[in-house]
Amino acid sequence: MRYIFLDTETTGLDAKNGDRIVEIGCIEMKERNLTKNSFHEYLHPERQVPQEAINIHGITNEFLIGKPLFKEKAQQFLDFIQGSTVIIHNAAFDIGFLDAELSRLDLMPFTSYVYEVIDSLKKARTLYPGRKNSLDALCDRLEVDRSNREYHGALLDSSLLAKVWLSMTRGQDDLLIQNSSGMNNIEQEIIINVQDNGIVLHASLDEIGEHQRMLSKFKTHSW
Repeated sequence: MRYIFLDTETTGLDAKNGDRIVEIGCIEMKERNLTKNSFHEYLHPERQVPQEAINIHGITNEFLIGKPLFKEKAQQFLDFIQGSTVIIHNAAFDIGFLDAELSRLDLMPFTSYVYEVIDSLKKARTLYPGRKNSLDALCDRLEVDRSNREYHGALLDSSLLAKVWLSMTRGQDDLLIQNSSGMNNIEQEIIINVQDNGIVLHASLDEIGEHQRMLSKFKTHSW
C-alpha cells in the first residue's frame, strides 16, 4: 500500500470565503518505510497573505512573488497523490482548501483521485481521549523531535506527521485484523472516503475501546 502524508499552509482559515493555499507538502511511505519521493510547492495565492497567517507559517507576500499558481502545479500534484491512501491531520481543513482550488479549475474533488483519506487527528483522539492531540502535542508525547519547527510548514509538518503515525501504529500490522478493504478495525472509524459504493461497517467507540484494552494486554503479557 502506498501512503502519502499531506499538509497545506494557507492565507487563513476559511476556504469558502476566499482564503487560498500557499504551500503543499507531501511525503511518501511504502511498507512502513519513508521513501525519497515527495511533492513540495509554494504557491502564489492571488491575494495578500494577512499578518496573522504569516505569524503562523512565516510565508510572506514578498517570498511568494513569482511563485507558481495552483493551476500550474495541479496536474503534477494530482499525479503524485493518484490512487494512494492519504493521511492528513485534521483532514477536513486541508481537503476543504484542496477542493476549493480544484473547483476553480472545474476539476473533481480531491477524494476522487485517491483510494482513501485517513484523518490522523481522529485516530489520535481514539488512542488518547481527553488529551491534547495537536501535531506538537503528539510529537512531544511520542518523542518525535520537532526542535527545528519554528514555524508551521507543509513539508516539515508532513514529515513530522509520518513519524508520529509510525509511532501511533507501531505493532498494529501484526495485531490488528484487517477487513477485505485492507482497513483495520480502528481505521474504519477514521476513513473519510473509500472509493466504492459498498456498505462500510464502522466500529463503534465502545468496540474501539474494547479493542484497545485487548491490545494493551498483548503489550504487557508475553506469549
